[in-house]
Amino acid sequence: MLPRRWRAVLVAALAVSLLLPVTALPAGAALPAPGYLVGTADISGEVEQAGEAVDAANAKVAKALRTLISARGQLPGARKAKVAAERAAVLALAEAKGAANAARMANIAVITSQVQQQRVRADLQSISDQIDDVVRIVYQQGPLGEVEIILDANDPGDFVSRLASVDAISVSQATAQSDLIKARADLVMKGVRHEALKSRALEARATADAQLVLAQQTQAQAISAQARIVQLIAERKASLVIAKQNKAAVAKRFARLKAKQALMRRQAAAAARREAARLAAQGDNSPTGELRWPIDGGEVSANVGPRVHPVYHYDSCHTGTDIRGATGTPIRAAAPGTVAMISNGGPYGLATLVAHADGLTTFYAHQSSVSVNQGQHVDAGDVIGAVGTTGWVTGPHLHFEVRIGGTAYDPMGWFGGARSRVSCQ
Repeated sequence: MLPRRWRAVLVAALAVSLLLPVTALPAGAALPAPGYLVGTADISGEVEQAGEAVDAANAKVAKALRTLISARGQLPGARKAKVAAERAAVLALAEAKGAANAARMANIAVITSQVQQQRVRADLQSISDQIDDVVRIVYQQGPLGEVEIILDANDPGDFVSRLASVDAISVSQATAQSDLIKARADLVMKGVRHEALKSRALEARATADAQLVLAQQTQAQAISAQARIVQLIAERKASLVIAKQNKAAVAKRFARLKAKQALMRRQAAAAARREAARLAAQGDNSPTGELRWPIDGGEVSANVGPRVHPVYHYDSCHTGTDIRGATGTPIRAAAPGTVAMISNGGPYGLATLVAHADGLTTFYAHQSSVSVNQGQHVDAGDVIGAVGTTGWVTGPHLHFEVRIGGTAYDPMGWFGGARSRVSCQ
């Protein structure tokens, strides 16, 4: 039987393992790495991929979206971790049980060895007592005692009998001495074996204790993994409630965004025509040529292309390039032209439209401030405003568009990429 303390812990651990739903890893599935959780940057990136239609103006909705995406991304890894933890717990529990049995058997071997030693000691004492008796008799009768016994015979028959008795006593003495030597040697060997058994028993006990601790730890990990899944599911449900409550509002935003993009297309086309007419009247037919990067040192955070809302799956089109920049960073005109329009409000917030030659226009959105006036001429590199967070944004950046005849083109076509129309517009 296992010690009562071990049995109680093992029974408790087994009960906990039975409470957890047991599932198996798919064939060939690898255990999850410690870094399987979705990072904050990944979550923010997925939210940003929804484009300007993400309802970042509503902090509660934005937080719910991030929580929902985070929970959705972490659940598969959490479920794998749970399965791995449960499997490890079952194996650790079996190892602990085996180690406990080994320790018990080692203990039994030590006890058996002690009993055997006690028996040998008893035999040794008995033989020693016999030899002591003989020594005492010899001492009392003297060294010629055996001869006197034989010479005191009354007749030849008695002589033979006494001689046989003396021989038997001599043989008995010799046997006792031999047995004593053997018993002593046996006791020494049993002592050595007993010490080895005690050492093994101590090692087995230490192993059993270590396995028990490991079993407890793995059970705790399995419970923690299960709790994590419960937490993620609860977060997902709570976030879905908020998301569903705001679904209609977000749908309206997508509709407003598409309407604004359609309006932008018309406004850009009209501005391009007006600029072409103005340049023609002045006799200026010089082409626009290359464009200047609007933010010195600014990196691209998002390119043009289709966008799908991460929760509602509404589709939209990102018609410009997003460029990173801290709030207040100067925004510079990409080419010479005329400020055709300054607008404020809606998806793009505070924004500036500049018309250039060749039917080309550039658009700068989400500004914190504007440094030019409508109708003003600007040269390439002139500061026209500053980076901000106006409109529908998740952080400070510049939304930069390039249009030809009102049609949006990929701005990167003027900075090493292909000059192609934005396909999703």
